[in-house]
Amino acid sequence: MGRLRASWVVKDILVRTLAPSHALAWLGRWRGSGPIPTVRGNTQLNLYSRILPGDFLHYGYFDDPAIEAEAVSLKAVQRAQIRYAEKILELIDAPDAPVLDVGCGMGGLLGLLEGRGHDAFGLTPDRFQIDHIGGAYPDVPVLHCTFEDMPTADHRSRFGTVIHSESLQYMKPDGVFRVMKEILAPGGTWVVADYFRVGDGGERSGWFWERFVSQVSQHGYRFTHQEDITGNVLPTLAFAHLLGNRIGLSAYDFACDKLKAKAPAVHYVMENVAERGREAVLKNLDVIDPERFSSLKRYMLLALKAA
Repeated sequence: MGRLRASWVVKDILVRTLAPSHALAWLGRWRGSGPIPTVRGNTQLNLYSRILPGDFLHYGYFDDPAIEAEAVSLKAVQRAQIRYAEKILELIDAPDAPVLDVGCGMGGLLGLLEGRGHDAFGLTPDRFQIDHIGGAYPDVPVLHCTFEDMPTADHRSRFGTVIHSESLQYMKPDGVFRVMKEILAPGGTWVVADYFRVGDGGERSGWFWERFVSQVSQHGYRFTHQEDITGNVLPTLAFAHLLGNRIGLSAYDFACDKLKAKAPAVHYVMENVAERGREAVLKNLDVIDPERFSSLKRYMLLALKAA
């Protein structure tokens, strides 16, 4: 039975690869095999929202940075995410002025802002997030665009606080400073909570810290709050890294071993693919390795004002 099932699987692979009836579909998916645009499908965010209810996607803030990964729980991560949001809210010094949450994710911070009486606005280019926020926080307006493409004429000098929470890392400096100049009200506060690169480890996201400090000065801003919270976000990374190694990687290896035992022919056909998959898992685990993170990045909580 095992050999029969294996031969059927191999035949199906060959048919879908070589048969003319499947050629167009195969070529179409091959050409479109790059990353799916976020606005078209974001299953990763959906997964996060199911694992950690509360509509937060950030790293969280642990008051005790020395907590060990084995002592962290999903409930502890949820508490840390709320604590992180509270740290941001503490930096708002114009409570009666509108607040813009740039890259608002699933809307967790928007919910807290609304609950505390702030005139909250969100911004995201992600349709999945727009739909989710519309259901969870129907009274909060959300701009559907990238920050760099934000219609500044409609929001000129409007916001007393602009928040970039783990969203600045994906943006281009020139566009950010250009839009900030237009939308931040005189005397307003720009809150940034994100990691910055201090080493060269081949990372693709994140601004270089020293360059950012220089740009802040060049564009006429000054820091009113600087707090290095790297140690406070590391427990979340350590917890995720622990789960990834002990559960994720172990489950992947178990599945491959099971396939090899039950369907050796199929395993032989898929062996190279499986090995590349394992390498991808290890690469992702490397990204969330807390030791590597702390050697290459600094996570900063900042407040800035126009000089």
